Amino acid sequence: MKSKLSVFTLLLITSFGAFADASSCYSISNQDSKNLCLAQAKQDKSYCYSVSDRDRKNYCLAVVGNDKSYCYSISSSDGKNECLARF
Repeated sequence: MKSKLSVFTLLLITSFGAFADASSCYSISNQDSKNLCLAQAKQDKSYCYSVSDRDRKNYCLAVVGNDKSYCYSISSSDGKNECLARF
């Protein structure tokens, strides 16, 4: 259940991340969510490496780095398919 919740949270962040101003990201208390937000807002995948959840990190690297090969490292089947759908 935690994995599905994480993927859902990730999708919400990444859906709106493209419109986020980096300064807004700093008010997010969850560190993984903050780093995902910063990675997208600044288009800087170095923030992805600070994400502790493996699936969220791979999703971040795929989307921000525009490299769908990271999607295949996502363990959740739904998360993997949602990641691949972004390409």
